[in-house]
Amino acid sequence: MSENVNLPAEDPGAARPGAKVQAWLQNLLGLGLLVVVAVNVGNAGSRYLFGVSPVGADELMVFLVIWVVMIGAVLSFFLRTHISVNLLPLYLKGRARLALYLVHDAAAVLACGYATWASWLFIGRIASIGVTSMGLGVPMTVPHAALLCGFAGLTLGGVVMFALDLVRLLRNDTGSEAGA
Repeated sequence: MSENVNLPAEDPGAARPGAKVQAWLQNLLGLGLLVVVAVNVGNAGSRYLFGVSPVGADELMVFLVIWVVMIGAVLSFFLRTHISVNLLPLYLKGRARLALYLVHDAAAVLACGYATWASWLFIGRIASIGVTSMGLGVPMTVPHAALLCGFAGLTLGGVVMFALDLVRLLRNDTGSEAGA
């Protein structure tokens, strides 16, 4: 008996672990971009029709885009859909592809781990002096936390992907590699 008996036939990704989280995140990111567009239209309309520019509209758009980009980067890394992670492996097969994935994963852990640490230090500094944004008065730790969360997610993703790829390489399991 199939484990996917209760799944809709038209949803082939539903059986994949994390498919619901992926779909939820993609919808959230799309909604975030729609909010940015709505704020931009409202800001432009208000400015040109009434001569009034809402305070903080530009800041809000920038802060939202930063969060969307960082969450999207983590999602893209896990799915191996970012061009820097996916371009060369498309031309490789089997163990060579897994070996390249290990190099990518290790580079991501090192680079993003360093960026996470630097973001943590920076947030500590701006939190200690209480910096806020000029328009909305939002603590600047909020937009900068997007970088911290994004780089921490990328670092964690790199560790997880490295471990999974190493196990696949050691088992010579080239049929279940991500992105194949």
